[in-house]
Amino acid sequence: MSRSRSLLLSVQPKVFLAAVGIGILLHLSLLAFNAVSIRILSGLTGGSKSSKENSTAVLLVSSQKTLPVMVAVVEQLGGAFGETGLLVLPCVAAHLNQIMIDSVLVNLWLRRGKDTSTKVKTA
Repeated sequence: MSRSRSLLLSVQPKVFLAAVGIGILLHLSLLAFNAVSIRILSGLTGGSKSSKENSTAVLLVSSQKTLPVMVAVVEQLGGAFGETGLLVLPCVAAHLNQIMIDSVLVNLWLRRGKDTSTKVKTA
């Protein structure tokens, strides 16, 4: 990326935001698809309490596309779609967005788990 500094600075904010938005949509689409798939598979196998915790972990891990994999793919393209350093920029942004989205989801799940355990104890 450092070799492409001049190209990175010439990127229009609108184009960069569009790439970031597409990365967010991809991650949300994968989350939705994997959530439905896990629910179907756990329904077929008769999931238990421990499998719910495991399915949450599988959902997050299967929905994320890691930065090293994205960079390796861009590097293997050999500049076929543009400057490698420029193509890595949306990959970095997508990776950061995945981390933020999943952090919010885990926080919501933890809060929901605390709320349901509190209701069970008081009942």
